[in-house]
Amino acid sequence: MSVAGAPFVRGSRRSHWLCCNGFHLRLPDWLVRLLATLLDAANRLLGGRLPYSVWIRYELDLTAPERQLASEAVLSPMDEVTMDWLRAHPWRSQPQLITAFRLWEHGLRRAYVWVEDGQPLCMQWLFLSEDNERLRALPVWSGMYPPLAPHCGQVENIVVLPKGLRRRQGCGVPFSHAMCELARRRGLRRLITHIPLSNVGAQRWAERAGWVAYGTIRRYRLPIPGGKAWFWYLHSSLPSATAPTRSPAVEESAAAEANDAVPPQRQA
Repeated sequence: MSVAGAPFVRGSRRSHWLCCNGFHLRLPDWLVRLLATLLDAANRLLGGRLPYSVWIRYELDLTAPERQLASEAVLSPMDEVTMDWLRAHPWRSQPQLITAFRLWEHGLRRAYVWVEDGQPLCMQWLFLSEDNERLRALPVWSGMYPPLAPHCGQVENIVVLPKGLRRRQGCGVPFSHAMCELARRRGLRRLITHIPLSNVGAQRWAERAGWVAYGTIRRYRLPIPGGKAWFWYLHSSLPSATAPTRSPAVEESAAAEANDAVPPQRQA
């Protein structure tokens, strides 16, 4: 999927960031272009062996009249009772639920769940600017989360559970509409999220729910002495940027994601 020429929704702010281990540096347009060019050149020089992964950045303008949609989903704040239920769930070892447990234990507890007949259908986290310091302290994945502006929220880690998958009308889009309304009631004007470049199904779902692609995130794994590695994240919001080809040396695998603090956003 290309994001070439993707429009910016009303009121959105261009933002480019270079992030690593809690370090966040905002970049001007010319510098993000230069860094992307240099990294592409380095990857070609290394024969495609520079490990990186790519996500597409998405946004929603919550002030647009067309975004004010009714939803049948009724959302409730996540609580310990529901988390205990999830900890005993047969899917508890799945990456998305592992992420849910780690976010909760890290103190990021602004999650919402849609429950019917006593069972959760779907859940998701909502990050706000007041969560910036906790996000900065996340192990491994802190670079995925540059600081949020006061009127911008980020939705993360949507999990559709078996009861939701069995729902004939589906639950992802109604849940997304309900999250938008909840965010709007909190005074937010914009929502953002990210989806892996390889997850075409999740991208189609996002587009059906009204999300607009507006840039990319590249995650590079750069080795350092001692056998360790630093993960550098290049966030670009340039509308003329195109999603780069996924490197054959990409390091993430399903097993690696399960061991990291926050696996990439995906639609179940």
